[in-house]
Amino acid sequence: MQFKAQFLPAICIAFLGSALALSSQLDAYIYSFLSAHHDISHSSFWLSCVAAMLIALVPILFFSRFTHIHTPAAIFLYFIYVILFLMALTFIFNLWFPPVKLLLATFISYLLWCAFKAKALQSSIDVALHSMRNELISLGMEPEDELRNCANSSQQARVSKLMLTMQHLRDLHKSKNDALMFISHDIRTPLSAAIVLLDKFEKTKHTTRMHQLLARASVMAEGFVHASRAESADVNKFKVIDMVSLTKQVIDDLYDLINAKQLTLEADFPEDNVWVRGDFGLLFRTVSNVLLNAVNYSPDNSAVKISLISDACSLELKIIDHGPGIPENNIPKLFKRFSRVDGEYQAFNGCGLGLYFVNITVKKHRGSVAVRNVADKGAEFLIRLPLERRKVNLHVLHERRVEVQS
Repeated sequence: MQFKAQFLPAICIAFLGSALALSSQLDAYIYSFLSAHHDISHSSFWLSCVAAMLIALVPILFFSRFTHIHTPAAIFLYFIYVILFLMALTFIFNLWFPPVKLLLATFISYLLWCAFKAKALQSSIDVALHSMRNELISLGMEPEDELRNCANSSQQARVSKLMLTMQHLRDLHKSKNDALMFISHDIRTPLSAAIVLLDKFEKTKHTTRMHQLLARASVMAEGFVHASRAESADVNKFKVIDMVSLTKQVIDDLYDLINAKQLTLEADFPEDNVWVRGDFGLLFRTVSNVLLNAVNYSPDNSAVKISLISDACSLELKIIDHGPGIPENNIPKLFKRFSRVDGEYQAFNGCGLGLYFVNITVKKHRGSVAVRNVADKGAEFLIRLPLERRKVNLHVLHERRVEVQS
């Protein structure tokens, strides 16, 4: 790599030197050929300089917007346009501009501009890498002399730093997973055992309070596990899911709670399957969390509306309750970690991770979630997800649908 990085610039410099040496002879040959057949005059030195600056300015201003694939084609077409334009000036106004010199000046100017741009980008990368290395050192994750054995090439040193950072990120991810395993087993298990043992003792004035605190700690640990699982979900393992079937399964799981509060569930689902690509468990808990909120905050004998509609590109899952609504100043922080809304819309035995889990999961699935207050109806949650583009419908294994009375 180091040899290649030094060899290519040397070849380019040699090529440009040869082109400069030949450009004068080539322009003189073209000029003598045209002047023998047409009465033309040679442009002045200053006029040629102005023309070279204007021609060289176009690639610098516009070619940077192209991709590396389209740039060579754009340069080739631009050179053809410049040659035709200069020829038109020669035959219409009888004014000669040396085309080879102008094109060579344009090419050299563009190369120099690319070199300065690459140098500036390289400096910015160096600053970012230096800041990143200092941050790693402050965290005790990178010894001071870890990069001393890097290659002499600065490019190789940058690659080594990036590879080192990737390794540290993998280590952090592994540590995070280990912490999740610790929380999911070593904390939740003793909490559950403590709750069971507490129920066996004779109840006192402190028993109820202790039971509530232990239950809250258990719910918080479980919520943290689910939120961390959503954050670390691998999008490459997502599968095709029918959201109609999934939503009806959520309704089926919450049927007893809905029936206990004597709520009317107004459901509006399409007859056809609505396919998305995602994680079934994450999406199931997402829909369950939002619908459970609507059920919890709706008064008895009221109605909860859930609808699912789709167009050519996305689906919209809308859930509306008849609860107290959400204060407008609290809506922006509703989906943040450990955020809890004070007042009537405060979570039942919650820890502020339920809607944070919803937000993380929806974003993992390249969607969005929003909430607003509806006049005389409470709160409306709207989840948008991109559809999986399919030419044919696939059979859903173990499909389980629940008929809901509108």
